[in-house]
Amino acid sequence: MSGQSLAAKMLEGAREWAKRLPNALANDMAVDVSRKRVRLSHARVETVVRQLLARLKNFELREWSARENVYDVRFSVHGWKLRVETALERVELASGRYRLWLKTPGVVELEESRTASSLMMGVLRAGAGRAAMRVLAERLLPPGIRWDGQVLQVEGPLPEEGVLPARLFDSASLAMTAEHQSEGLWLAAEAWPGLMDLLQVVFGTELPRTPPGA
Repeated sequence: MSGQSLAAKMLEGAREWAKRLPNALANDMAVDVSRKRVRLSHARVETVVRQLLARLKNFELREWSARENVYDVRFSVHGWKLRVETALERVELASGRYRLWLKTPGVVELEESRTASSLMMGVLRAGAGRAAMRVLAERLLPPGIRWDGQVLQVEGPLPEEGVLPARLFDSASLAMTAEHQSEGLWLAAEAWPGLMDLLQVVFGTELPRTPPGA
């Protein structure tokens, strides 16, 4: 079969697969068969992340908004209020736990003290204060969250119930890279069947079991 014929078959399979999805999911997901990835709406990403972070001690996710290249997130840690512009880079689900890598290319500030925040960011921009910023983060952030000045790493146990129950990943694992775009978050998995299983859980409904073009 020629490459053109195979591409046409995959596109047709994708269309047929999409037709069988519940109408309510039309705006929450898109499928890119050839690259083995899916796009989740930013609203769906927020729902999943809020549930994952809800169990972090002394942490409260206050506000979440999606921008063209980043999520603008406001949260409280040990009573301190912070704002971070971040973009999800990688997700790993294994052994009943999750790990998230989030780039911080934009604003990172303490909302209650703009002066103190400006001073810290000034030191960071000067190139001499990255170690000091890491020390500050280690003292302020709760267990399960680390920041090295460029990337936030968040990890913890998956919940027993909900959109990502721990039992799904007791003996299985799934690693995904993420790409933030204005229309949603693209997730590319190392194993396409594993991604389809994950989608079924995230959307809380039965999805077609055969990946289009498989």
